[in-house]
Amino acid sequence: MDENNFKEILQMPEINKSAIAAKMYFPNSPVTAKTRLANKVNGTVAGSGAQRLTEEDLKKGEEVLRNLADAIYAKLSPLQNGQGQQP
Repeated sequence: MDENNFKEILQMPEINKSAIAAKMYFPNSPVTAKTRLANKVNGTVAGSGAQRLTEEDLKKGEEVLRNLADAIYAKLSPLQNGQGQQP
């Protein structure tokens, strides 16, 4: 996943950025993780330069988003196969 795709996904209103950040930067506190991700996404200037998303950040973010997608798909699959409860 490239940086622009990651940023676009995070801008979706259905995505909970706090929860994504907490999983990416565990075991930091959720508040620290949320701030850390926001600063990197926005390129906040701190110290000697702007913070940025690293390859490691993008890999962690992709893993978290893939796990979320898999969990959602697993819940939808029984409905598509005519199993489970439908609303």
